[in-house]
Amino acid sequence: MTEEMNSGLSVPKKCFAMAFMRWLTLIALACATVACATEPKVVDHAFGFDATWDSPDVEVLDYRYGDSRLAGVRNPDWMLEKGKSLQAANTNGPMRVGDELYIKWRIKSSGEVHQDTVDLRSRLPRDITGYRIHFILKGPQLYVYLISPEKLDPNPCPSRGELRRLGQSDEPRDKIFSMYCYRKIITIYPDQPK
Repeated sequence: MTEEMNSGLSVPKKCFAMAFMRWLTLIALACATVACATEPKVVDHAFGFDATWDSPDVEVLDYRYGDSRLAGVRNPDWMLEKGKSLQAANTNGPMRVGDELYIKWRIKSSGEVHQDTVDLRSRLPRDITGYRIHFILKGPQLYVYLISPEKLDPNPCPSRGELRRLGQSDEPRDKIFSMYCYRKIITIYPDQPK
């Protein structure tokens, strides 16, 4: 008796069963690939702000980078319940790449409340490994910067005295430059969609 007869399947039925199993495997792999493509990307990068240094004339009321629940990328729930927010945050490491950045703030001198949501999908590079997203508030305007991991050569950092002057400047770009002068800094908001 041949092996095909022992298995209970004729050769054509056995070939059909094998082909059917291959198709099922391909369909399962395709579904898994689509599922992975729709999940948020986790990339080693950084998000941060420091309103006490960069934006002393405003009070941050709420913030959220993407939809992650990771500490530092959103105002903690216990602060929100009190109607308050952290005034600085710094998160580094593997985290979801955010599709948007939401900020709500109050101008201390006038009491005016502003909020802005920035769509980051068209503003961030395809691979943000090593990059830092940093925001600064100046009055009613939100500024969002992307700080590259690439170090500038030659190093364009000014002297300490000049850095101090830039740090006390009223211009948002000068504030961020005073901290990251040795890196490439790109303004991605306002008016910088890719």
